[in-house]
Amino acid sequence: MARPRSFEMDVVMQRTLDAFWERGFAATTIPELSKVTGLLPGSLYAAFAGKDEMFRLALERYAQWLSVQFPSDVAGLNGIEAALDTIVRLTVEDPKRRGCPMLNAISEADALSAKTQRLLKNGHQWMRRYFRDRLLEAQQQAQTTADLEQLEALLFAAAVAIRVLGRAGLEPSLLQQIADGATAAARSNFKTRKRVATHTQARKRK
Repeated sequence: MARPRSFEMDVVMQRTLDAFWERGFAATTIPELSKVTGLLPGSLYAAFAGKDEMFRLALERYAQWLSVQFPSDVAGLNGIEAALDTIVRLTVEDPKRRGCPMLNAISEADALSAKTQRLLKNGHQWMRRYFRDRLLEAQQQAQTTADLEQLEALLFAAAVAIRVLGRAGLEPSLLQQIADGATAAARSNFKTRKRVATHTQARKRK
């Protein structure tokens, strides 16, 4: 019969996430992970296949946490505005301004396993899908069409900029301006297309 673990995995993973989030993959050593988790290196290797797996599981934990932070009860353009405002809030409320660990890890991707690289890619795709879903809702609400690919890319870029610039310590007002500007651009796009569609229909009736 296997001997039960004498530590709480949830606590270990949160401390592991915090360590990687603050220092990154390469700069976080096994001795440091041992210190923050309170586990000896041998216990860490017994519980995980290695540092890459610890990093991947930490990122999975972050992704689960982030998905809960995003508004799930606001649709369309209002949902986009709420999501970008949430990103600003999460960024400025972090006293250490650590940014997003999944974005921070891009520069270290070559040192990660293929499985962990796929997780990073999936995380970025999740964010793009979130914005695309809200855009599709906005399109249906406006009963018009729009270039969703360009708008999706714009909104994703705004989210990335907020996290990266926030990590660099730029003032909250600028981060909010980025969010507001991206939201305004999306709203303007749909309003313009709706006016064009209405005008076209009016001409056809004549």
